[in-house]
Amino acid sequence: MSSEYAPYNFVERLVKQKGSGSHVIIGVLILIIGIGAGLSINNSMIIYGSIALGVSIIISAFLMIIKQYERAVILRLGKYQRQVGPGVQTRLPFADNILVVDIREKVSEFKAERMLTKDNVPVTIDAILRYKIIEERAKDAILNVENFNQMIQQVSQTTLRNNIGSSQFQDVLSKREEINYHVKTIISSEASNWGMEVTGVEIRQVIIPQELESAMSMQAQAEREKSARVTYGESEVLVAQKFLEAAKVYSDNPVAYALRQSNMLYESIKVQGNTIVMIPSESLNSMGFGNLGTTIAYLESTKKAVSQQKSKDDMIKQKDV
Repeated sequence: MSSEYAPYNFVERLVKQKGSGSHVIIGVLILIIGIGAGLSINNSMIIYGSIALGVSIIISAFLMIIKQYERAVILRLGKYQRQVGPGVQTRLPFADNILVVDIREKVSEFKAERMLTKDNVPVTIDAILRYKIIEERAKDAILNVENFNQMIQQVSQTTLRNNIGSSQFQDVLSKREEINYHVKTIISSEASNWGMEVTGVEIRQVIIPQELESAMSMQAQAEREKSARVTYGESEVLVAQKFLEAAKVYSDNPVAYALRQSNMLYESIKVQGNTIVMIPSESLNSMGFGNLGTTIAYLESTKKAVSQQKSKDDMIKQKDV
């Protein structure tokens, strides 16, 4: 058996057997011993007590209790007789062999180790399988397969391996739901022959080699850097367009340009505390501060304002005429 599966545990059998012959033997022994002891000492209480106890044990050999989550199959003289449900059921001691199976939903883990995908990427898939025995077909799970738990695990592993081998690596990562559904469909068609129903298949983890994981991380980082550079370039274009618009505004208004330069100078030298920043006078002169620059800008602006006002006055006079 594969190391991925736990060995078959005969202590915790999947199918339990309910015997009945021992009850009859015990009951008969109690009757014989009790009656013999009572007659030997001439005690009727022992006789009546042993008769009541022995008969009760013998009657119990004809009865059995099946739990709500169990179903029982009766084999009479080795041949299938009937399937019974929960509650008190009857049987024939020595002739009937009772096989009881749990029909509750079960969860099983299975793996596909070091599988190669269609594009030759080695992966290890860790998945879980949920299944249960169909209530009306419990006899098929008992009589048609020796160990239905082991059988469905092996079929699940084989189906998963085949599916991974025919899929691309990116599909294994991004299309888990489709793979789960496909694997479940194939397993369900096989398990239906054994009276079992597959309720779900889920891939829990996809394990890849460390070297491939590092390469994928570097690729993802490169993609993020590429996206960041593209975004940065687009922002540079927008900033350049705004600067172009600002240049048009400042070209028509020297005073506004001078005020903007003054604000930039203030922001560059604004510090906390009593720190003094020394700025050469040549730098101020080049920016239009300290000498003739601001005065010329003011005069140009005033001249332009006067000409604009004169033009407005001329247009008003023409309308009045």
